[in-house]
Amino acid sequence: MYFDLKGLKLAIIGGGDPCCDILDRFSGPGLKGLNIQVLMVADTIEISKGIIRARQLNIPTTKDYHEVCKLTDLDLILKLKNDDLLPCILEKVNTERVSIIDLDTYGAMSFVHFLKTEEEKIQIRKRLETQDLEKEAVADLFDQFSRRISEISENRISFLEQERHDLRKIEKELNQIIQGSMIPTFIINNEHIITHWNVACEELTGYPAYKLVGTDRQWVPFRSVKRPILADMVVDHTSEETVRKYYGNAWRKCTIINGAYEAEEFFPHMGTEGKWIFFTAAPIKSPEGKIIGAIQTLRDRTEDKKAQEEIELQDQELAKLHEKYRKSEEKYRSLFNENPNPIFIIDSMTFEILDVNHRVLEDYGYDKSELMGTSFLEIGEKTDDTLRRDMLNLPQGGSILFTKKRHYRKSGQAFFVNIKMVKVMFSQRVVLIASTTDMTESVEKETQLIQAGKLATLGTMAAGMAHEINQPLNVIQICADLIQKMVHKGVMISDEDLLNMSKDIIENVARAAGVIKHVRDFARQSERDLKKLDINDPIRDVFKVLGHQLTVHSIEVVLDLEDHLPSIRAEHNRLEQVFINLVTNAIDAMDEKSARTEGPVEKTLTIKTFAQNGHVVATVSDTGTGMNEEVKNKLFEPFFTTKDTGKGTGLGTSISFGIIKDYNGTISVETQEGKGSCFMVQFPAVS
Repeated sequence: MYFDLKGLKLAIIGGGDPCCDILDRFSGPGLKGLNIQVLMVADTIEISKGIIRARQLNIPTTKDYHEVCKLTDLDLILKLKNDDLLPCILEKVNTERVSIIDLDTYGAMSFVHFLKTEEEKIQIRKRLETQDLEKEAVADLFDQFSRRISEISENRISFLEQERHDLRKIEKELNQIIQGSMIPTFIINNEHIITHWNVACEELTGYPAYKLVGTDRQWVPFRSVKRPILADMVVDHTSEETVRKYYGNAWRKCTIINGAYEAEEFFPHMGTEGKWIFFTAAPIKSPEGKIIGAIQTLRDRTEDKKAQEEIELQDQELAKLHEKYRKSEEKYRSLFNENPNPIFIIDSMTFEILDVNHRVLEDYGYDKSELMGTSFLEIGEKTDDTLRRDMLNLPQGGSILFTKKRHYRKSGQAFFVNIKMVKVMFSQRVVLIASTTDMTESVEKETQLIQAGKLATLGTMAAGMAHEINQPLNVIQICADLIQKMVHKGVMISDEDLLNMSKDIIENVARAAGVIKHVRDFARQSERDLKKLDINDPIRDVFKVLGHQLTVHSIEVVLDLEDHLPSIRAEHNRLEQVFINLVTNAIDAMDEKSARTEGPVEKTLTIKTFAQNGHVVATVSDTGTGMNEEVKNKLFEPFFTTKDTGKGTGLGTSISFGIIKDYNGTISVETQEGKGSCFMVQFPAVS
């Protein structure tokens, strides 16, 4: 390596250790007289040793390699760094005027040694020019210079030996990596000679490495005649037109590796049924960026192709299924929207309305957008805890019927519906599907029937009510007569007597008013308005209108009502009607038994209430005639009665049965002919 250093103007690209050594030599005393100028040092890494040293020497630095190309009066560019961008950037340099020297590690070391040699030569020349030296002194200088040259030569040899050792080590490691790879791989050099052919490649192609390594027969496993394969084309920089000539549209440029090619082909002679092979060939470059070989990997895509064919068949089947699904969806949507009943699709956890059919919009008066996302409970009684609980507890696949639930139209108008609800999987989520049926007309007729039953009950209780009112009227009459007589006789009435009589009048007026109010409330047509109540309250109210009747009929009443019972959800007025019907039937049964029996008859009415297994229970027992099995089986049928014509409508027990069922309750009877009956009514307790 030789350069004329005198007056040299240069720039250095790459700020590593070699750059630092070169700058120290140029700026040192040994080469000072040559007037060497370093115009710029360029590197993208600002903290590299060369950049830091250049700044210490007041030499301009830059991260932009383009700045080097803009320098004027430049003689030389020392390229000490490999960067894929540099070749493109340095193409702009006028190489007729500016020399570009690309130095690898060994080249940089040689250049530093060259500078050291030049320093030795300059020092020797100065001594020869300025001193009169004898032959022995000249010989010493020559020996000194020779030793210096020898030392440099030994360093170079040592470096090359180390580099050769490192290359052998790298070659060994590379060979182990390639041979140990599960990916079929082979390598060719720039003379198209196979240097590596790993075990995976042997297994895929059926050709052993010893038959191919060292030859240019890489085409043999794939072709019947010699022709270049992808690796050959990479080494030769083959044009795209030529690649297309051999591979047609089965090849493409690799998007990951610059200068690499990919292709896929079917080889019918491989294996028993042929194989699809996917190739990737990539260039192997020297540190200077020159292509010195190519590496090609192979991938057996046969199973992938079969899988792809399966997928395509599945896609075809899926397309058919999708078409069937589309038609099914259209059919479902048609059935859904044309169903005569309103249908709601509801989230099973939040009760959010997910979809509704057209009938919902017509019957409820809402737009679909107004219902979507709102709670199903919002269109009914929000406080209906029973509905909420049963919806949450409904098992998947299960169904439930809610009867006579009050819903509201958008206008605020209330109406009654039966709700049939099922819990199913729909569109990949668990939902509730609810269908509602308008029962308003039926509820109104039932209300009228219940009202008729009330009026009939009041008719049978007329004598008892008259007695309940007559008693306080008699007290008032007696007080009034006494006052009138005392006034006519001119007898003074003491303040104490007046006070006592006024208290009696007030108490009995209140008693009469209470009876009248209770009868009026009972006779009033009650709406279906369920509230929490204590079952003991309607039971106690029964005796406000039937107390005298029980006394007249010589019936002993035993009330065993448990205090602090859980609440039930019902309507006070209607529940009172149930117990009035049960008590009047008990009175009739005991009177009938008394009429049939000679001598005294036990006539006892017992009413008990208690809590049991999450329910509130009331029993009404009598010591009447009891029933046979035939009567018991027909007991709750409408218009069935065992009483004489004109003494019963046959509606009392059937109406009671309907009321109890509306409140999710049950009624049962245990009876023994000639002994009496016990009716048991149960309602679910609510918190």
